[in-house]
Amino acid sequence: MERIKTFPVEMKYSRTSIACLVAAAFACTIGVAPAESARKAASALPDRYRSKIVRISADNGAPDPPQWYFVSRASHSADGILSITVRNGKIVQQKTSLDLRVLLGDFTPINLSQVLVDSRGAYDIAKRYVAARHRKLGSASFLLDQKGEGASPIWSVWCYDPDTKYIGLMKVLASTGDVIFWE
Repeated sequence: MERIKTFPVEMKYSRTSIACLVAAAFACTIGVAPAESARKAASALPDRYRSKIVRISADNGAPDPPQWYFVSRASHSADGILSITVRNGKIVQQKTSLDLRVLLGDFTPINLSQVLVDSRGAYDIAKRYVAARHRKLGSASFLLDQKGEGASPIWSVWCYDPDTKYIGLMKVLASTGDVIFWE
């Protein structure tokens, strides 16, 4: 009998990477796709819409919501103002916006290059803020907009406890992560 030479292969995995692999495998077996941050969801939009986004919103983020809603003043006048829903990295709905606030208002496109604090960062800031008040953050609703061409984009984060009871509203500068309002 001939002996086959084998080479030992050393595999090193951290506990975190193993937990992520197990969670991903579990999600695949039950048919649940992972949620995503606002920045990741925005990357699903075509450039002509992404450069003209005036509002980004989502509900039930813990920290990432199941879907994101974008309102865009498309760069092609035929497209007009669009409402776009993104779920799991794909556009699942695109329609003309009927939001009168956007149609009649003077909404500035969000300068996405100034958004250094993504929705996950805003969630983490809210979580720390809520914990400092001896409460627990269960989920959050998000809104990102910009009030003027030279203004900083602002995250509005509505905070809810694990029982979905309203805790408060926080406003965070998306450029720095500074909390500018808490109610």
